Amino acid sequence: MVRETRLLQKIENEDMAYMDKLIALYYPDIFRYCLWHTPNRQTAEDAVQETFLKMARYFKKYVHNGNFRAYIYKIASNVCTDIWRKKKTEPLPEDLPCREQGFEEVESALDLKDLVQKLPEKRREIVLLRFAQNLSLREIAEIENIPLRTVQSRLRSALKQIEKDIRKGEK
Repeated sequence: MVRETRLLQKIENEDMAYMDKLIALYYPDIFRYCLWHTPNRQTAEDAVQETFLKMARYFKKYVHNGNFRAYIYKIASNVCTDIWRKKKTEPLPEDLPCREQGFEEVESALDLKDLVQKLPEKRREIVLLRFAQNLSLREIAEIENIPLRTVQSRLRSALKQIEKDIRKGEK
C-alpha cells in the first residue's frame, strides 16, 4: 500500500501530524474487528482506542517491512484478548452488534455471524480475519503467530464446517 508507506515514512521522520491520517486509514477496519471480539460497542470503542495508543507508544520499535496492517491487527488482537481475560466472558456473544457499514451486507448474504460462531475459536479467528477483515493468509499467519500452512489448513477446515452447516440448514 503506497499511501500507508508514505504515511509511515513521514511519521518516522518525526512528522507526527501524519499519525492521525494513519489512524483514520485503519480505524474503520480495526473498529469492525473489535466489534467481533468485544461484548458491546462501548467496549469495542475502548479496544480501538487502546490499540491505537499502543501503536503510537511503540511506533519507534516498529520496523516497516510492508506488514504494517498485520502489525496493527496483532495489537488489536492482543487488546481484545486482554479485555476478554479481564471480563471472563464468552467470545462472540449472541447479541453481537453488527451495525457498522458493510456488516449488514455480509450478514444478510450468508448469515455469517451465526455460522462463524459455531466454529472453534482458532478457526473462527482465521475466518474473521480473512473474510470480515480481508487480510491475506500471510498476514493472518503473522498475526496469529502460526505457520502459513496451519492458517491454510484451519481456513479450509472452517469453510468445510460452514458448508456442512449450510447444507444441514437447507434440509
